[in-house]
This record gives sequence, C-alpha cells and structure tokens, in this order.
Amino acid sequence: MPHPAAALLPCLLLLSLPQPSAAEYLSQLPAPQNVTLYSYNLQNFLRWAPVETHSGSVLYTVQRKICPSSQWEEVNCTNITKTECSVTYSSNGHQWTFVLRVRAQLGQMQSDWVETGEFEPHKSTTVGPLKEINVTSAPNSLILAFRQPFEEDNGISYFTYCVRYWEKLTENQHEVKCTTNTHVVLQNLKQLTWYCLQIETSRFEGNAGSLSEIHCYRTTAGAAARAGFLFLIFFGVIVVVMILIVVCYLFIQKFHKAVKYWSQPPFKLPLHIEEYLKDPEMPALDEWQNNHDEDNHWDSVSVVSSAEGSHALVRNNLHTNVHSDNRAMES
Repeated sequence: MPHPAAALLPCLLLLSLPQPSAAEYLSQLPAPQNVTLYSYNLQNFLRWAPVETHSGSVLYTVQRKICPSSQWEEVNCTNITKTECSVTYSSNGHQWTFVLRVRAQLGQMQSDWVETGEFEPHKSTTVGPLKEINVTSAPNSLILAFRQPFEEDNGISYFTYCVRYWEKLTENQHEVKCTTNTHVVLQNLKQLTWYCLQIETSRFEGNAGSLSEIHCYRTTAGAAARAGFLFLIFFGVIVVVMILIVVCYLFIQKFHKAVKYWSQPPFKLPLHIEEYLKDPEMPALDEWQNNHDEDNHWDSVSVVSSAEGSHALVRNNLHTNVHSDNRAMES
C-alpha cells in the first residue's frame, strides 16, 4: 500500500509551478498573420489575415514609425474590425521610409505586435497603366498626348514612358521609344497605314511598370497622295462616262427601229378619213362637202393611196370661194 505522502506529491508539484502573470494572460490572443504592405500609385494599404476566435469580435490597431525615429504614432486605424488599413499620407515632397505594426485585441486579451520591414512608397509602389491617351494622326506620324498616372506631392514627375508600336497587319513589335515627356511623336511611319501602340509606365526608382491597353490608329495621306487620289477619281469618272457613251451608241445602233418608234410615234389620220379610205362609197364626204358649201368657204381634200395600201398621202388645199368674193365686190 503506497504511502499517503506519495499520493500528494503530484499535487505539490503542480502547486510549485510558477503561475502566469496578468500581462502574460493578456498576450494569449494569437497575433495577426500574413501581414503585407500594398502600394498602388502611392496609395498605401496594410493588410493581414483575420484572427480566428470562438467568441467576440476581434479589434485591430495599426501604428506607424518613420525612420530613423523610434516613436510610434497612430494612423487612424485604432480598434477597427476590418483587416485592412490605409496608410497613405502626404510626404510633402520627402521620400520617407517607415515601418508599420499591427496587433489584435479581444476584450482584455491582446496579441503581440507584428511589424513590417522598412517600406519606401516612392520606390516600392506599383505604377498603374495610363487611362487617357489622345492620338492625332498625321501623314507620316502619330502624335501622342497623355497624363501621368498620379501627381507627385512636390509637383515633379519621376515617370518614364516606353511606347511600343507596330503595324497592325504584321503584329510584330516595330520599335520602342522611351521618354519622360507626356507628348510623344512617332515619326517615319507609312501613310494610310494602321499602327497599334502600347505604353509602359515606370518610375526612375525602378518601380514595376504597367502596360496600357492596346490602341490602333491609322495615319493620314499627304498632299501628294491626296492629289494622286483625286487624279485617279477624275480619271475613273471619265472612263466610266466614255463606257456609258459607247454602250448607249451600240444600243441605239442595234435597236434603232424600236428607239425611233418610241421616240417618234407614227402619224395617225383623222377618224373620218380612215373611215372614208376603208369605204370610199360612203356619202359622209359628200355630206361634209355640202355642209361646207352653204358657207362662204370650203376645204377640199385629195387622197392618194398606193396600190399596196402601205402609204397614204393626204393633201389639204384651202380654196377661197371666188364666187363669194365677186358678190362681195358687187355689193
């Protein structure tokens, strides 16, 4: 049977272990993980993974230290629930280097601070692509004008622009032209040719550059080319007119009878004459002459017809009644 003192020995050993202090108890909360700094066009953000807990909402606090100072300061991200903090600030023309740190807090529990390495936004920021590119076409060139991705605090530009351009049909890179100006002229291009271009923007400090979207433009024609086109158009119009004239002439030669018939319809005799020609024994002509004898003047019509009946000649002779004239003189 074991001695009673031997049974109490494990309990005594547990009581003899050092108890955690209040500060050690508050540091039991896990620290944020995957803490990263992200900078895009000098807009700086600190991001981290959320701390997993079974109860309550975890709050986060971010502080900043500008090198070489050792003093930490708040950055308007104290006791926030989001896992992202904007640490963008005006540098007033100075290229500062700073360090950031973040910790989690849940009630009375706090995690350890997690610090980032030294960060220089002007050297580490990612430069975004150009959005607004204005292109003016010329006979042998393309004139480019654009704005820098973002404004510097001191108003000085530190950007380098590399323009890549090529003929659209070949799709092979033709040339790369790098400059610090926001106005670029691509010269020695072909007239009336499509060119595609893309601009990469970077900084002197070696920041990663971004490529803009591909845009395609067509060069215009010069004065000599325009004159040549006008001559070709004029010559083409003359050729077309000559062809139309020849076609019309050949058409008239081949169908001249039909053209003559439609352009000059045949002469048509009056209806009473046609009836007389069909039946010369009809008394219509005698009655017509008698009716006109009652007047002081009359017309006589002589009709001559060929044996074939294909042609008819109508002659109208207007005669003055001599007898009526004599009576007029006697009266």
